Amino acid sequence: MKVYITRPPAYASSPDHVVRVTVDAANKRVGVEMFIVFSPNPSQAIAQDGTVLESAGKHYRAIAASAFDYELLKKSTGWADRQAWHLTFRWDARAFTDPIPLYTYSMATKMSAPELSRTTYQNNLSVGFVVPFADSTFEECAITVNINPDVNKGDCVVQGVEPSEVERTDYAASAQVRELILLPGVQVIAPAKCSPDGRIDLQVQVVDANDHPLERDAEIFLEAVNGYLPKTRVKTTNGQASVPFMALGLVAGDSARIKAGFKYFSGASDAYIQIRD
Repeated sequence: MKVYITRPPAYASSPDHVVRVTVDAANKRVGVEMFIVFSPNPSQAIAQDGTVLESAGKHYRAIAASAFDYELLKKSTGWADRQAWHLTFRWDARAFTDPIPLYTYSMATKMSAPELSRTTYQNNLSVGFVVPFADSTFEECAITVNINPDVNKGDCVVQGVEPSEVERTDYAASAQVRELILLPGVQVIAPAKCSPDGRIDLQVQVVDANDHPLERDAEIFLEAVNGYLPKTRVKTTNGQASVPFMALGLVAGDSARIKAGFKYFSGASDAYIQIRD
């Protein structure tokens, strides 16, 4: 499992802290803990029970913990192709929120990830569990962590994966990691024209973040602006699907727009069709 660490410039001011991420592959679980700096009492022994850790010569004490449970998340109605679950640490409450399905929430509110960060998260620390496909295994999912941009006031410790699986990125936010590296997209390809009341076939292709074709399958949701789609939901086979479009009631000079996306990420791609004889 890959872990991506980012330092968003808009991160809220916070005490010196360390986030510990523990990947438990055997139990398909990712633990997340928040530690804040403290000065140990020289006359007392430092706890050896995992509630204290040392980083860059400083000591940090655990104040909150949460987790992503893969099997529990899969049972949620939010589980879908192209999804990301987020839990947020609220400094005002000194506690983590429950994980929320990011794209389910953003689709309903029409907010972008940065807008959600400024409002729902209020620029607090957030940790993401990224699910590329509904049938992705635990190992195929990924973790994103946003920490303080000040290297002297925030860090992340990752346990349970090889060091080579941890990437400290130059991206400004985990949203860029999701959109530019991790999550799939879809392309819809249509003939340039269709005759009035005629029929054509559209081609749908699942692609990676760089628009390269994938043979992974997903459920694609389609919408027609003008014209008619007898199928508005289709499951790809080896990453591809063919969908009929009918120019019912359209006349020469009209145009149609076909949008394709995922259950909680609509309009990922579109195609335009001119109606002419």
